[in-house]
Amino acid sequence: MARRYTPAKEKLYKFVEICTMEWMVPVNEMLRDEITRIDYNLMTDTFEGNIRTVRMLQDSLSKLIDVLGEYSSAAQGLNRVITTGEKLRLCPSHVVYILKDKDAKNGEGEAVGMLKIGRKHLFLFDDKEQVRELEPLCVLDFYVVCNRQRTGCGKKLFDFMLKDTESDVHALAIDGPSHKMEQFLKRNYGVERLVRQNNNFAVSPKFFTFTTAELKLKAVNDRRDTCGSEQSRAQSGDSKAGRPVSSLPPVIGRFAAPRRPSAIANVIHGGNGLGYRQDSPNGCSPLARPMNPQ
Repeated sequence: MARRYTPAKEKLYKFVEICTMEWMVPVNEMLRDEITRIDYNLMTDTFEGNIRTVRMLQDSLSKLIDVLGEYSSAAQGLNRVITTGEKLRLCPSHVVYILKDKDAKNGEGEAVGMLKIGRKHLFLFDDKEQVRELEPLCVLDFYVVCNRQRTGCGKKLFDFMLKDTESDVHALAIDGPSHKMEQFLKRNYGVERLVRQNNNFAVSPKFFTFTTAELKLKAVNDRRDTCGSEQSRAQSGDSKAGRPVSSLPPVIGRFAAPRRPSAIANVIHGGNGLGYRQDSPNGCSPLARPMNPQ
């Protein structure tokens, strides 16, 4: 459960901000959009520049994520930081969304919210107490600065993430949700309660209904894609490896010379010593069909 905001935490926030922000590019220069999606590359989709400016942006984004991660861990009363730029860089499946106020700090902009998501391999108990092995989309960290809470910033971040990932709030797994998080989901998305799991995650009561439907839809789409690709390969005469089935590589050198009939093969397979066809229209072995004499 998250602890209350205190003057001591305010001092910590100011200290972290002073120590880190002075080395950063202004927020409006880093983040062009109101909400920016950042993956393990520590880059934004709209950024353009040379190698020097790319490195400067990556360093600044990493420090900005570090600051927001420190704020989040302090607000939740955690003894470790969940979200850092380095951790994001090492996790290709994780994504961080950052919300900014472009008019704050005399027009330089300010990051006012952060949402971190990623897929996790989990073992979860369903409503029948059966263990389900799944890899759902998980909310790993969620933070809005204290003076911007209850102003719609959190919902704006969450709505953006759901649209970007094409997910439903009932299909998410929440990592260690606080009481504030539960109230947020209840107030904005109608999730009346969360079902706690043994691994510190929690899910909506409708989670397994949505997850089962999602898995069935994925299976149907995968089957449809597989059938479509096999049909296209059949029509184009291509194999699974992407090479034409009917075309054979040219034989070069001494291997191109005709092979003499094998006497041992004649004895074993009951041949007449007149040779064998090299092709086999009926799919049999080349040695299974002797040629008729001309």
